[in-house]
Amino acid sequence: MNAMSSERAQPGALSNPNTFAEYLTFVFKTDIDAEAVSDAFAKIQIIEKSIGQKDSAADLSFTVGVSQHGWSTAFPTTPAPALLQDFKAMVDGERQFPSTPGDVFIMIKSERMDLNYQAAKYLAQAFAKVATLIEDIQGFKYLDSRDMIDFVDGTENPKNTARLNAVLVVDDLEIHQGGSYLTVQRYIDRQGLWDKQSTEYQEQVIGRTKLDDIELDDDVKPVWAHNNKSKVIIDDTEIKMLRQNRPFGNAMEHGTMFIGLTASPVIMSTSLQQMVFADSDGHYDRLLDFVEAKTGTNYFIVSQTLLNTFAD
Repeated sequence: MNAMSSERAQPGALSNPNTFAEYLTFVFKTDIDAEAVSDAFAKIQIIEKSIGQKDSAADLSFTVGVSQHGWSTAFPTTPAPALLQDFKAMVDGERQFPSTPGDVFIMIKSERMDLNYQAAKYLAQAFAKVATLIEDIQGFKYLDSRDMIDFVDGTENPKNTARLNAVLVVDDLEIHQGGSYLTVQRYIDRQGLWDKQSTEYQEQVIGRTKLDDIELDDDVKPVWAHNNKSKVIIDDTEIKMLRQNRPFGNAMEHGTMFIGLTASPVIMSTSLQQMVFADSDGHYDRLLDFVEAKTGTNYFIVSQTLLNTFAD
């Protein structure tokens, strides 16, 4: 692992999820001035610093990603990362992962929902001339980091050096080292259908126990369990990713914002393909019977080095 890469990373890309998160998705307008785009990006760190100093204990951070579609507008003089591609829709029967618009994605994290909201308000204003805010989702920690179907989420996230290796790009242009590939999907829970299932079946679907979050033994865990189908194994080694997921919504409609970071987008696409496409025995990720993906977009979490070029 290149030790310099972690110093070049946006801090929010490597840190754990906070109690509150807000996820902003922007789409660039047409015929916009390049200088106006630069001005918008320059305001990101100004807003982060201004609001963050109101309460240093709130641990406010922004994490900024740009898609392949938005790259030439955001960074016209910087080549795109080598493996950055727009999200490709995946469909198998009734299961589908749609591909949806998004040029700039900003994840706001902190311990205070009100600071996140204020940051989102100012970021929306900063980008108003050059981009349309098409989605603003407020996420939160639910109980002991459970999703809204009541299972603990993010249990298998890598830590320390393993996290750096899983998340940070090293084999690319120097300006991209310390960046990460990001896939964002917004899932809606089919809560009524899920609630009709027995706890035993729910545990088989997830692959872990519900109460105490213990992974099921291999001899009882089905091949179609979520933590089997989403796991990527290469040469008998599991390739980790970092999930910064948070639940969102209310009693009427709710779900999970899937925020998956990897050092290579191939890992993420492999995981998603294993989930949605049935294998030769007809097995797919049974969790997809109970959740529905509404969005799907790929981004590159730019290096702090690149983000700092707007600081002047």
